[in-house]
Amino acid sequence: MSMTERPVDRNYISVGSWMGMMFVTAIPVIGLIMMLVWAFAGENDSRKNYFRAIFSWVLILVIMGVAAGLVLTHFGGIPAVQKFIEDHQVAQNQ
Repeated sequence: MSMTERPVDRNYISVGSWMGMMFVTAIPVIGLIMMLVWAFAGENDSRKNYFRAIFSWVLILVIMGVAAGLVLTHFGGIPAVQKFIEDHQVAQNQ
């Protein structure tokens, strides 16, 4: 190898490739499937780690959404929570 040659970085991903992957992940069902494929398959560690992090955030948001739904259901749904807030605000203003 001469001084001008650089070793090939197997973790290099071009801007165009990132844009393509971001576009694909924006497609509802296909994006989720591809996110799983890119997170757990292939040899590119940079891409794997990125999509594992994204997948982790998706799981966290889903868990938070389910928890919020359970809390709202426990308190009688959104109308009951709104009424509680309104009653609390009226009581504070008196």
